Amino acid sequence: MIRLFLFCVLAASSHAQWTTSRIHGSPEAPKPYVPEQVFAQIALNDALEMIAVPGGNRFVAVEKGGKIWSFKDGPDAASKDLLIDLKPDHPALNYAYGVAFHPKWRENGLVFITYVYGDKVPDGSKLSRFKLTQQEPPVIDPKSETVLLTWQSGGHNGASIQFGPDGMLYCSTGDATAPSPPDSLKTGQDLSDFLSSILRIDVDHEENGKAYAIPKDNPFLKTPNARPEIYAFGFRNPWKISFDPKGRLWCGDVGWELWEMIHLVPKGGNHGWSAMEASQPIMPETKGPGDIIPPVAAHPHTEAASITGGYVYHGSRFPELRDAYIYGDYETGKIWALWHDGRQVTRREEIADTPHKIVSFGQSEDGEVYWMNWEKDTRIYRLTKNPAVGKPSQFPRKLSETGLFTDTTAQTPAAGVLPFEIAEPMWQDGAKAQRFVALPEGKRIQTTVSGPPEKPNYKVDWPVESVLARTITLKTKIETQVLHFDGETWNGYSYRWNDQGTDAELVGADGAEFTIDKQPWRIHGRAECARCHNNWSGFALGFQPDQLVSISGKKPEEAAELFNGPFIERLKNRLVSRRDDKADLEAKARSWLHANCAHCHRRHGGGSVQLMVNADLPTSETMMLNEKPVRGDLALTDARVISSGKPEQSVLLARIARSGNGHMPMIGAREVDPHGFRVLWDWILGEATSRRPSEVESPSDALLFANAIAKNEAKLDPALAKHPNPEIASYFERFLPHGQRVKTLGMNFDAKKLLAVKGDVKRGAELVSMTGKMAACLACHIVNGIGRDFGPELSKVGARLTREQILESLHQPSKAIAKGYETWMLTLKDGSVQTGFVVNPGDTAVTLKLPTGQPQTFERSQIRSQKVEPMSLMPEGLLQAMTEQEAADVIAFLSGLK
Repeated sequence: MIRLFLFCVLAASSHAQWTTSRIHGSPEAPKPYVPEQVFAQIALNDALEMIAVPGGNRFVAVEKGGKIWSFKDGPDAASKDLLIDLKPDHPALNYAYGVAFHPKWRENGLVFITYVYGDKVPDGSKLSRFKLTQQEPPVIDPKSETVLLTWQSGGHNGASIQFGPDGMLYCSTGDATAPSPPDSLKTGQDLSDFLSSILRIDVDHEENGKAYAIPKDNPFLKTPNARPEIYAFGFRNPWKISFDPKGRLWCGDVGWELWEMIHLVPKGGNHGWSAMEASQPIMPETKGPGDIIPPVAAHPHTEAASITGGYVYHGSRFPELRDAYIYGDYETGKIWALWHDGRQVTRREEIADTPHKIVSFGQSEDGEVYWMNWEKDTRIYRLTKNPAVGKPSQFPRKLSETGLFTDTTAQTPAAGVLPFEIAEPMWQDGAKAQRFVALPEGKRIQTTVSGPPEKPNYKVDWPVESVLARTITLKTKIETQVLHFDGETWNGYSYRWNDQGTDAELVGADGAEFTIDKQPWRIHGRAECARCHNNWSGFALGFQPDQLVSISGKKPEEAAELFNGPFIERLKNRLVSRRDDKADLEAKARSWLHANCAHCHRRHGGGSVQLMVNADLPTSETMMLNEKPVRGDLALTDARVISSGKPEQSVLLARIARSGNGHMPMIGAREVDPHGFRVLWDWILGEATSRRPSEVESPSDALLFANAIAKNEAKLDPALAKHPNPEIASYFERFLPHGQRVKTLGMNFDAKKLLAVKGDVKRGAELVSMTGKMAACLACHIVNGIGRDFGPELSKVGARLTREQILESLHQPSKAIAKGYETWMLTLKDGSVQTGFVVNPGDTAVTLKLPTGQPQTFERSQIRSQKVEPMSLMPEGLLQAMTEQEAADVIAFLSGLK
């Protein structure tokens, strides 16, 4: 009986449900609009397009399977009428895409439709003309088809059609290939086929044996080997085109790796693909005729992943949106409004955040905008005012209000809130953390697998309203971090504990800075959370198969109640603790790097150098070993990212070992992790013998001597922490008590307060001298004839920039990058990487100005790939290790250079 009772208790606890959650929505100000379903009685399946019939008071909806329906434009629309079913006459049809009624359809009865057969079929994408047999409701004769245009079918078909104000028919085409490798047909810049273009034809005339004519003003009529139907080119997958009341042609173009784009399309325009993806070079050597026209809007993949073009609003329901181009994203469900005055974007804002897969927008004749949510049971929506605007958020402001704990003070988790442990926690300046996972009642983490068994693809779906939490303690509880999945993305929030340790208050979006027993501490802002908790790192950094050690005291594979599918099995390698004496040294080093660095330093992770330290990669593929650093060598002797057998020449180790400028990780810990440092030092040293210099004369000497102090083989001379060379002093300040360290600005300071401090020009000049604290400036800039010619010359910087701009360039240099100083990164076929500013992006060779200041030319045949990083080569936060007065002195000096 006792055993039976115990079994029942354990079974009940293992299936406990979390029913107490109050973490819903967001503490942020709500978006001005929310979705409102309309045409609720119109049943559609897998619909891909919605258009208004000109002058017909009707909408037409295109279903993927080939059925096209019409229905009344009115709130009482209760039924739909079949316009045509393409499938009986086209049994091989995969997708029906677009439909357009001729502007004079009531006179000529003409309707145009695009659809697709198969994949990689040379004429698989088709634009056809049909005739109506009746007008109310409209019905098409399937036997009346005349095929006008065909192009190759594939992953990107485009196939959006619209009549322009000129009476011409416009049709978009994609590059007809799968996402990767990019543009495998090399068609993006090729005018000899229809692909990656917007075509323009005259359907009211016929010529040369074709059922259409070429408009006499089409832009490429005289271009050799160009298809005369092309109006504009350089699109990857132009997903929906439209004309606004001013006659401007808009296009949403689905991006590849980094960007989603909105284009305003002029006649003859080259929109870049696949020479460029927005600002990122892909295959610039393929560039076709004309200058590349940048998109009017480019969204990074942090906020969009599959853009859907829309319409310029000219309805009456929302006067505040008049003349705004309304568009959205299929993956994130976000909707934006963009205003363009004909020369530039004057305003852009996110106006709604929906849970929908926005596959198409539609616009009524009176200018109202609708959209379709892609699903088997397709529903139609429009915007409505958000009733939550102006009302206080219900998001919990105290940790005790979240429903995570039955006893907040004691951190007793509520039923269904499970503690878990991981192998290698991220270093947090000596703090410890308790971790919890909570899934909403009755839900599990779903993992699905696809692809070949030898190289499977795993997709992990967390239940909406899932929460991960960790409480960080350093002597006392400091903060509890909460990661909440709202159904679209993970959002990070922090609660700061009160002095009594009884509860914690929600911290504002920008975070907070304070001290704990003289030790500085930063609670990170919500945007900073997203830098690490990103799509490429899997968002839930700790709750991953390679990290998990236990869940509620059980082995992860025994926690079956949390998982559907192979969540645990999808990753084979496992991290180890740096404190595990039995573990392999390389495994400990790689585990530490994975936990502390891999959220950014992995493919697409956002790190500003091409370094990939995620533990699932072999060390030989990480781009660490014996590679030259591309973001500064910290004045180390013969520096490498990792110099095998020579820790004192390894920039990776030096960044971890130093304080202030150049310390890594950039977001997170400020103190050096002594155990992590020891593991990395020993791993890099290998079988070599470490030396200890008798005098500290260089930064490499300083790193060696700091290691000896850490091993208690040498004593600290406090004067070293005050060394005039900051590249030396940075390795010793960490050994001083916090009370003896210089109070510096840090990353989060009051810019207005700093600018109000009177600076001393002479002291500023000393700081920016070859022996000053800002000597690093002269490694890239010339100041009054001294320094290196790499970045912009600063001898007259005060004439170009205001004091506010100078401060911003020192603290956040990537916020505004001077033209011509974008970071180019070339990966050569020998595996090496070269970084610098482009001097000449030629067709046969690329010339870069390297960080040495010297130009170097690379033949195109040498280059495997190239990209432009949206990051400055100048490091962020140059002022964080300076005092307020020192920073004011530097600004006074630089602003006086005129």
